[in-house]
Amino acid sequence: MSGVPGGQDLQDGTRGERTVPQPTADVTVVMPAMNRAHLIGRALESIARQGVAPAEVVVVDDASTDGTADVAEAAGARVIRLEQNGGSGPARNLGVRAATTEWVAFLDSDDEWEPGHLEALLRRAGDHVLVCAPARTPAGRVVGNPWRRELPLDPLTLLAPGDVMCTSGTMVRRWALEEAGLFRPLRRVQDLDLWVRVLELGTGVALAEPSVVYHEHVSQAVNDKDLMRECFDRVVRSCAGRPWLTPRVHDGIYSRLHWDDMRAAQRSGDLRGALRHGAWLAGRPHAWPPLAKLLQQRRLSRAR
Repeated sequence: MSGVPGGQDLQDGTRGERTVPQPTADVTVVMPAMNRAHLIGRALESIARQGVAPAEVVVVDDASTDGTADVAEAAGARVIRLEQNGGSGPARNLGVRAATTEWVAFLDSDDEWEPGHLEALLRRAGDHVLVCAPARTPAGRVVGNPWRRELPLDPLTLLAPGDVMCTSGTMVRRWALEEAGLFRPLRRVQDLDLWVRVLELGTGVALAEPSVVYHEHVSQAVNDKDLMRECFDRVVRSCAGRPWLTPRVHDGIYSRLHWDDMRAAQRSGDLRGALRHGAWLAGRPHAWPPLAKLLQQRRLSRAR
């Protein structure tokens, strides 16, 4: 609709209302999608509801066999169609390479932004290379920063205590993504791996208020716990030699895995396994503070 000065008469004698053009931000939204024709419209509509519009929305259709690409194009997105499925990381890389804006914001095709999300990120971007907002599930669980206060981000914070970022709420400077090497070919936790490398290039901040809706379903990749752990271990090992990854920090990172394994062994009646993981924790009191913080984060995530 073209803008008409409010209160002026139109040629047909009716009165027109002023339409204020939507401001545009120097942001490209990158969205990978595969067989999400039934969901992607909701995600794209949530972008359209923002008070500040992104310069472009790039949907990378990862060899869908349904109408995902058609739905995205009908909603006004630029669509990159892939002939072969390559996974979300390579798909996101193509979207980043297609961007020309200063910032790249990420949104998964099964999630959605609340109104004001993009404005909140831009308002706090400052000199940071990365800014993110937490998400909330329809059931009320918080995904990302649950602390009700802004949280400075660095590589160590992402690993110990961890669980403070949600990819669908994240916006990153394009130069930092490119200099960090983009998403690497991990089958899981590609986002964590990249955020660690991005935050070695500059500072980041996790906002306090959720502005993303994170939809959970059984087909999500995060449900493959063994593969998630294998890839997490690869990310930590890739950081070997970094000055911030001291042996004590390393123990703090892995304290969460030993705690979870101990609790799982207790529930299954595996007394020997529970004692083994408990002994590992008991022998490393320097690993208790990050574990305590993680457990508090988990409690806060459930409580909000």
